[in-house]
Amino acid sequence: MRKLKKFGLALISAAVVSAASFTAVSAAPKATPVPSPAPTLSPDEILIQMQETHELNGVEVSQEYINYCTLALYISQLYIDDTVTMDDAILMGLSKYLEDHDGALDEMLKSMFSSLDPYSEFMTGEEYVELQQSIEQTFYGIGVSLRQSGEYVEITGFVEENGLAEESGFMVGDKIVKVNGTDVVGWPLDDIRNRIIGEVNTAVNITVLRGGEYIDLVGIRTEVRQDTVSSAVFERNIGYIRIISFGSNTAEEFREALKKLSDRGVTKIILDLRDNGGGRLDAAVSIAEMIVPKGKIVDVKYRQSEYDVTYNSSLTNTDKRFIVLVNKNTASASEILASAIQDSKVGRLFGTQTYGKAVVQQVYPLGSGSQYGSHVFKLTVAQYITRNGNEINGVGLTPDKEVENTHEPIDATEYTSFDFKTKWSIGDSGKGIRAAKERLYMLGYYAGSSDNEDFFPDLQSAVKSFQMDMGLIPYGIIDIPTQVYLEKRFEQLEKYTDNQLEEAYMAFGGKVDDLYETEEVAQSE
Repeated sequence: MRKLKKFGLALISAAVVSAASFTAVSAAPKATPVPSPAPTLSPDEILIQMQETHELNGVEVSQEYINYCTLALYISQLYIDDTVTMDDAILMGLSKYLEDHDGALDEMLKSMFSSLDPYSEFMTGEEYVELQQSIEQTFYGIGVSLRQSGEYVEITGFVEENGLAEESGFMVGDKIVKVNGTDVVGWPLDDIRNRIIGEVNTAVNITVLRGGEYIDLVGIRTEVRQDTVSSAVFERNIGYIRIISFGSNTAEEFREALKKLSDRGVTKIILDLRDNGGGRLDAAVSIAEMIVPKGKIVDVKYRQSEYDVTYNSSLTNTDKRFIVLVNKNTASASEILASAIQDSKVGRLFGTQTYGKAVVQQVYPLGSGSQYGSHVFKLTVAQYITRNGNEINGVGLTPDKEVENTHEPIDATEYTSFDFKTKWSIGDSGKGIRAAKERLYMLGYYAGSSDNEDFFPDLQSAVKSFQMDMGLIPYGIIDIPTQVYLEKRFEQLEKYTDNQLEEAYMAFGGKVDDLYETEEVAQSE
């Protein structure tokens, strides 16, 4: 039980004194004092009555609420109409406030639900749509696939069923420079993605860098559906499946990915659940039924025990072995799947402690006949217990192997260095040209090979683009100021090492050098 906050009686005492002496303070010094009633209860007695009347002993309430109730108690004792009780004053005040302040009820309901736990929530119709889009990976974008390329986000392709992006003039290789006038160079992919998506059939102005030129284009937002499951096959026939979230189609997408790997003879699979905040319980259970050996998957327990349910797998034969990648953002449905794999010994967990969300929410729509129309509330109604009987809410899953990813500064000594004395232009050859190529490639300006020391036209275009962004004269010569700026930007880069993926790959017999031959999966926007 949560305990009532012990509030200071000084405020109440001051209020009592103030109420009792108000007339005397404001009256003329020589006037005949007018009798003024005072509250009949002392501060200690007020506290006792509030606790008894409102049964607050088991609930933690704020000082503001206590102050509000205290004044309502004064009203019940001093107001000329002795039929007005403390509860009447509280209810009338709240009713009047909600009537006079538009939007106050929404805010109060949001506060009421969020006070229960971190997951219960009152949502407007728009907020609920956004939640569904997040889970289902459906949104309104311009129909292009993107990937991070140094400090730029680059268009790598188009959504097949959506031809508007190509009609609008976008091309593969375009680097996004501005979105609706905001310079986004250096922004992470997710931040640019959030700038691009918006309401259906609305326009978004995007400036792209193409061949050294800045081009202004207008994209029209249409529905884009991104798969929640992606897969790949690494060297040594090691499979990889990533689940972004658990939506209505996730189980079927996983089934297709699993079949593709099976058709290739893959039996060792890295399952990536990092940064997967969950989604639909039934999707996680359906996937577990495909890969977890016969036995319990998870117990779900409700307040009303008649609704309790145990989900089981009937799989009698599995030739697959898994290593599941998890981190602090692996939560809810992801933890259900990961725990079933870990507890059944069909796989191991690599990474860091998971989030620890072992409670289930149900969404309840408010009917169209109500004041709220499409509003909904999401309420925690159950908890789940893992296959081995562990309660992990607030605790999370402990990996079989703890592995942290690392970010570290670029070691410039591993790359070719500038002499900061020689200028380079088309037709030249030398180590400074290789140094420029290496840095421009890492910064996302140059897509060619850095295995040679020759200055070709494609390098000139990259140099011009970099010079324009740095405010230098964009004439395509690698002069001394350009070298200085390249070195400064290069030294600011960080090298990210996915140690978790590397450890999983090596545990299945792979070599790290082979791992990065597989192209990363792009994101659709």
